[in-house]
This record gives sequence, structure tokens and C-alpha cells, in this order.
Amino acid sequence: MPAIRISEGNELDQQPEPFRNEYELQEILAEHPVLLVDRGDSALVTISREFPFEGEFADIFLIDSNGLPVIVEVKLARNEESRREVIGQLCDYLSAMRNLTPDEVNARSAGLLEENLQLMAGAEGEENLRDRLALVKSNVASYLRAGQIRGIIVIDAAPDDLIREFSYLNEHSDLDLRLLVVERYRLSRHEYFYHSRFLVSREAGPEIKRQRFRLRLIVEKFSKMKPPIFSIHATGEENVRVYREGWPTAVYYEFSDWKDSISIEVQVKHKEYPKVADFLPKLRDHLPTVIPNTQRIELVTNSFGWTRLQLFFGEEIDPYRIAQSMMRLCKTEKDISTLLQGENG
Repeated sequence: MPAIRISEGNELDQQPEPFRNEYELQEILAEHPVLLVDRGDSALVTISREFPFEGEFADIFLIDSNGLPVIVEVKLARNEESRREVIGQLCDYLSAMRNLTPDEVNARSAGLLEENLQLMAGAEGEENLRDRLALVKSNVASYLRAGQIRGIIVIDAAPDDLIREFSYLNEHSDLDLRLLVVERYRLSRHEYFYHSRFLVSREAGPEIKRQRFRLRLIVEKFSKMKPPIFSIHATGEENVRVYREGWPTAVYYEFSDWKDSISIEVQVKHKEYPKVADFLPKLRDHLPTVIPNTQRIELVTNSFGWTRLQLFFGEEIDPYRIAQSMMRLCKTEKDISTLLQGENG
């Protein structure tokens, strides 16, 4: 049963197939730790499952190629009682791990830490094997002493309250805490796609970490429903662009946070693509019939050469409705694509 990681943002049209239980998801992650790797991370190696602490067991213990310890806890969203406790449970494991020496970690993993460190050190050949092994061992010891241990909670679907709580802890502490969603899509009777997506990550750019939670929540909901031809890029704490595959960078959609409202927009450099700019007034007149609940719709042109069609939503509008409205706005990509072809022609 191969695990295939879909590149970020690519989802199938079908609904994900639920996992039977947490054990099944643990097994997939332990066998395929690439699903736990964020952009810019070093590769991970699974050391053991059910790593023992005093009276409890962490689901998966791994280290990265530099020797950084990683603890993973797996929960299913339908297990609401466990979901409420999982953040405190993970923090307990991180604090307990920092009190261990590498030898104690090796003993608790039944020698698997030492065994994997040797495999990692020898991965590039036999030359300087002893030096590389000593370096990785030293790194493990240093990370443990400093309490630098990554904690990852993996869930099949993240409720809003868990994202909010996890985001707060991650942003207001020095801990490396991450929240990951893993979804499974059936390809055939014996094959699946496994799609991993970080909702909260220590490695997130500063623009994302400064974003208001409401904007992040809207963008996350949009990411679950968007087709693969659209990609999401945070450009600031108040702006997230949505690019359509094959379009020039001078034409795109955008979420904007105005603190008292959220807008969804189409933006175009009008001198470069005048046909698209001329289309926006017609689009403005049409959109109220397909996108309800807007505070107002504005069409503005600034001194930098951009024309923006903006639809504003008040704070009382549910984030899902705003994400859904952006999906409806993105359906105009067919008309805009036709106009772009005419511009290029």
C-alpha cells in the first residue's frame, strides 16, 4: 500500500476516505515520515512507535538528519475528548523528553536510536563514519539539553478551536509546535493518495504568523475546496494572493484583511491587460446575483496602475461563507483566461 505525497495545494475532486482508527494513521506516518516534513525541513527517520514515558506512550518518536528529536501525537477529529487533551499531552511529552540523556532515549527505544544513528552516519559511505556518528550523537545530546524538541499533532480534520489554540501557543512560545492534517484519497482498491498539509508550523513565514486568525481560518477553508489549478501565497500579514495556473503575475485573486472586514478581490495591471480591466465593471454588475452577503462592492484604480474589484464581508459572516464566495469569484477564471488569450494573440 504505497503512500504518495501530493504536492501542497493539490487535492482530488473526491472526498477523503476516513481512517478506521488512530492506529492505522500512526502506522502510515511511521512507515512514511516524509508526510511529516514541511518545506525547508531536514528528512525524518522513524525511531520507534509507542515511545515510553512515565506511565504513558508517545505515538511516534523520530529524529531528523541533524539529530533533532521529534515527537508525534495522532488524533482523529471525531475523538473529541482526546482532541481537547492532546495539546497538554504533547507538551508533557516534550518536557519529559528534555530530561533524558541520549543513552536513556536509546534504552527506551530498545536500542533503535543507536541503530538508526549508525545507519544515518553510514548513508554516504564508510569514509569518516566514526566522525559523522559522533557528530550526530553530539547533536542529539545538545538538542535534548536545550529542550529543542519538535512536537507535531497529526489529525485527519482540524476543528477551528484546535487551530486557534495551537496557533496561540506556537506564536507565543519558543516551542516548535506544529499542527498537521493528513487526508487519504482512494485511487483503486489497493492504492491511495496521502495528502499532508501543515495548518500551524514553526517554519511559517513571518507574514503568515502575523496574520489575524480570522484571515488564516478563511484561507484554510478555501484551501480545502479550491481546484489544483489555484495556488495560495501570503504576501503580508493582511494579504493572501490566489494565483491561477498559466496566468501572468499581473492578474490574480486576493484575500485582504481590513480589520473590520475581509475582502475578496480580482486585481489586474490595466495597462498590461486592458481587456481584463475592461471586463471588471461588467463583472461587478453580475456578482451580486451569485455572491450574497456582501457589505459593498467597489471597483478602484490606483496610481500604481492596478485595477481592483473588491467584495467586502463584515465580521459577522461565517469564514466558510467567505471562502465559498472566493470559490465563486474564482469561477470567473474561464472568462478571464479567454480575455488573456486575446491579449496575447
